[in-house]
Amino acid sequence: MKRRPIAPALVLVLALTAAACSGGGGGERGQADRSDNTTPVSASGTYPLTGLPATDAGKARRQAVAVKIDNNAAARPQAGIEHADVVYEEFTEGITRFVVVFHSADAPTVGPVRSVRPGDANIVKPLGGPLVISGGSTPVLGVINAANVRMITENDTDTLRRRSGRRAPHNLYTGTEAMFRKAGGGSPPPVLAPFLRGGQQYAPAGVTPATKLTVTPAPNVRASYDWDQAAGAWKRSTDGRPHMLEGGAQIAPKNVVVQYTPYSNFPPDRKVRYPEVVGSGDAVILVNGTQVRARWTKSSPTAVTTYADSAGAPIPLAPGQTWVHLQEPGSAATIG
Repeated sequence: MKRRPIAPALVLVLALTAAACSGGGGGERGQADRSDNTTPVSASGTYPLTGLPATDAGKARRQAVAVKIDNNAAARPQAGIEHADVVYEEFTEGITRFVVVFHSADAPTVGPVRSVRPGDANIVKPLGGPLVISGGSTPVLGVINAANVRMITENDTDTLRRRSGRRAPHNLYTGTEAMFRKAGGGSPPPVLAPFLRGGQQYAPAGVTPATKLTVTPAPNVRASYDWDQAAGAWKRSTDGRPHMLEGGAQIAPKNVVVQYTPYSNFPPDRKVRYPEVVGSGDAVILVNGTQVRARWTKSSPTAVTTYADSAGAPIPLAPGQTWVHLQEPGSAATIG
């Protein structure tokens, strides 16, 4: 894989490896069996996926919805991502796609929506809500159905519609109002991670300062994040340009996780590779202008992924959006 040269003065190149095992789904369709979750109960009055104050009781009680969004250059600028609670970025046939999770905030326009991949079931299973997609191949749809994850597809024309001014396949859009209406009732998602509270010191074992991250999540995608102290966020650039969204916002999560996750070939279609997110492995977590090496663990498809420092203690995140790169082991993350 060709990589572009990176030349900051002081960088730490981390090339970590990981091993993982996969597992099957279970539980009621569209509602995960959370009996093996070990994440803490949400702090009183906070949203479970962001740790921000729960200012809207109705949103706090509703289920989460996940939507698959394209990251092809022709699909940019995407819409609605800045309002998401969590975003997972996975390798998809030379580029990347995003699994974008909404719970605590709304976006009038979300997209462009694209097709499902085999690993998506185990990513969204713990959330308990539906996955919004354009569709998928018959074998992949079979995997998602077997995992009892409810799908909302392009056939649900009350939720997804083609948009003028954009070329297919990058013109299918939705919005959170339509997605939550279609999703119906359900339980709130489990807590993503412990979150820092006001005045709490951030001091996981091995933490060091960091202001820039560069990763290559796919051969044709290069992502970098610059810590903006004033904004308290990691501002993203893609392929050397600020990654802007419709409306003028830049992708700028509060937390960035590089999770080294093995990829497998999908037997019915060998060109399709997907992340094996059940198991354990290495990670790097960037919070508040720092980085720390971590160990991730996900014991089953329904379990929430946990992150621990070198002393085995859970690593807290800053309240706000979290971006998770599902990065192949052996690839480099350059941190400076």
